[in-house]
Amino acid sequence: MRTSLTVRNPGRRFLGCLNYKKRNGCNFFVWVDPQTCERGLEYAKIMQAKKEELESQIEDLKMMNIELGRGIKKLEEDNDALVVKLAELTEINVKFVEKTGPRKTTNRLTNLTTLVVVVIVVFVVCVLMSSVKHTHGKKPLYLV
Repeated sequence: MRTSLTVRNPGRRFLGCLNYKKRNGCNFFVWVDPQTCERGLEYAKIMQAKKEELESQIEDLKMMNIELGRGIKKLEEDNDALVVKLAELTEINVKFVEKTGPRKTTNRLTNLTTLVVVVIVVFVVCVLMSSVKHTHGKKPLYLV
């Protein structure tokens, strides 16, 4: 038993010779179920259009997947080149440290403390200067 693939008779079952409509073939053909109603034919056309749209989207997604695969290969090649460059720079840095000795670093806590003290001093000076400017001949306000 074969199934018709045309939109005109979607899903209808029939019995037919394998050589139907072929040269020197048998002409045996019989529908097994009744013909599809008009509403069914309309629905079949809608479903066929949706199927074709989805197949088109699948093809587009396959092409996008191929392009993304090429992009991944390019990123992997770029990453490999960067790893090589990093190894070269690390080797240069090691040679530089061997020649010049390790770099002196300062204590970050000391730097932060110094910065806080400077900010406080600047703030106090600004407050004092502001109070002197706004006295208009009156006795200035001093912080003790």
